[in-house]
Amino acid sequence: MAYFLKSGNTFNVSSKEAMDLHEQLPAGNYVIKLNEMSGQLYLETIDSFEIKGKIYGDTVRTATRILNTFGDRPASTGVMLGGEKGSGKTLLAKMLSVKGAENGVPTIVINAPWTGDKFNAFLQSIDQPCIILFDEFEKVYDKDEQEAILTLLDGVFPSRKLFILTCNDKWRVDYHMRNRPGRIYYMLDFKGLDEDFIREYCDDNLKAELKKHIDSICRIASMFDQFNFDMLKALVEEMNRYNETPQESMKMLNAKPEFSSEQRYVVKLLPKGREIADNEIESHEWRGNPLTSRINLDYKVVDKETDDFDWESCRFENTDLKQVDSTNGRFIFINDLGDKVILSKVKEKQFHYDAF
Repeated sequence: MAYFLKSGNTFNVSSKEAMDLHEQLPAGNYVIKLNEMSGQLYLETIDSFEIKGKIYGDTVRTATRILNTFGDRPASTGVMLGGEKGSGKTLLAKMLSVKGAENGVPTIVINAPWTGDKFNAFLQSIDQPCIILFDEFEKVYDKDEQEAILTLLDGVFPSRKLFILTCNDKWRVDYHMRNRPGRIYYMLDFKGLDEDFIREYCDDNLKAELKKHIDSICRIASMFDQFNFDMLKALVEEMNRYNETPQESMKMLNAKPEFSSEQRYVVKLLPKGREIADNEIESHEWRGNPLTSRINLDYKVVDKETDDFDWESCRFENTDLKQVDSTNGRFIFINDLGDKVILSKVKEKQFHYDAF
């Protein structure tokens, strides 16, 4: 039996099987395409996300919370996931899609800078809960295109969507999205891995005879501004493959502390055991990589009778490193002359909301 499918003013002959009508969009992953002939947008299926192996950290807990919040709120919900590649943001986005599909929620991946009334209307025509994933948002959408997407995020449309935006640099995201929970309800920053994460992963994945190097791996991780999961996974893989120390593997891997932006350290200088005050040292901050850079520090020696002063210098080589506190980012050097310096990593300012 033939069926007649109307499109505008035209009819096409089709079979019932070919039409394959659905009352709702099936759970799965899709991208948006444009029919150049008709000018209409349509969806095309793509492979669903797969997550293999053990999930470390709080990815599952965070995904569950986001989906619970989305299910509880009457309007659409926006979530921004910021962090460099390999930091874990993409894993969380995939986890949201996978867990959403388990509950019948499809994911539409936005991989082109769609904007405008036609795009907004198309998404709203899908009148069921959906995850809309904008991957690498600040790269796909330029400044003007980001502004054009604000209306979609305002939640003024009746259908409920979970908008997930991943970005490598949150400062390239339009400022109208910052501090606006009505548009972006959650804003999550993905920094480097913490020591507990590193230890758990290494304990699970390193060969038994190599687990004695876990402390060294943690010290190496502290050299990076953000030691990410890609680096850790590659390091463990290389150590297992060649049965070598982390130092030997790092010489080969494309993971170098010097590629990170220079880390800042607060300086506590004690030449011959005497602590130098901040106003007596040329700079109470030092920038660089303590494992690979020579440390040169100048300080004042004041003549108490005349109040005149001369500059003295302390020099430290990486071979002078005596102690590393990888948890707090602290490095202690003592040179052959008995001079001592303590470098403490400057951490990003954190707001402790329970203090208010």
